[in-house]
Amino acid sequence: MNSSIDKFWPAADHMIDSLVGRLPALIVAVVVFVLFYGLSLLITRAIRRATPRPRQSLGIVLARLVGGATILIGFLVALSIVAPSFQAADLIKILGLGSVAIGFAFQNMLQNFLAGLLLLWSEPFRVGDEIKLDIYEGTVEEIQPRATIIKTYDERQVVIPNADLFTHSVIVNTAFDSRRWEYDLSIKSVERLSEIKSQIMNAVRALPGLLSEPAPNVLVVGLDAPNSDAVKIRVLWWTKSPRQQQMLSSYDDVLTAIAKTLNRLGSSEKRERAA
Repeated sequence: MNSSIDKFWPAADHMIDSLVGRLPALIVAVVVFVLFYGLSLLITRAIRRATPRPRQSLGIVLARLVGGATILIGFLVALSIVAPSFQAADLIKILGLGSVAIGFAFQNMLQNFLAGLLLLWSEPFRVGDEIKLDIYEGTVEEIQPRATIIKTYDERQVVIPNADLFTHSVIVNTAFDSRRWEYDLSIKSVERLSEIKSQIMNAVRALPGLLSEPAPNVLVVGLDAPNSDAVKIRVLWWTKSPRQQQMLSSYDDVLTAIAKTLNRLGSSEKRERAA
């Protein structure tokens, strides 16, 4: 028992002496790390301020990457001060051995992260745009490094991995200032087809909120059956706003005008037959 205590005290004294001897280097290392941390904050703010407002998402990601790299460099410098025998090459060897395992373990995460960086850089769509991917359609709320968050038109949130957005076809509904809409309906009075088309076109053109150029149009696009006297016509119109709410509003106006026109034409045809 006494021999163990006798061995413990010299070992403790040696540890205390080593700690006291390294204390100045430890203080310097802490100061260096704090300086690098402060530098990372300044760089982060500078990148965010220098990034144009339409590309704030890209600026945030770049600021985080550069800030994280600055902190990592500060940590390595501080570690080399505390442990002079430490070499950056040793860390590179360790990272090289573990990179394969890390790559397999986080393959999907890295794929989504790289896809997110490319999406932020190329900007096929921005926050506020309305997009559609497969069955998901809504407004882009946030573009994160890993995923993009959209809010559907029925107020639900969808988190889409960036790799899916990068490798699949995405419809950007708000990519242009105007948008064309269409509606198909069947007409049985083939003998009065020209009159019906003209009346529908005039009714649609008179509606407010629709573009006069390109002008609304009514086209025959098919036959309901080979031996029937019914044809299928398509009504085309354009609106300034390409958003979903504008689409619903214009559909309501256009379909209401078409219904009133067909009802008026049907009533006049009945009167003609009665006469």
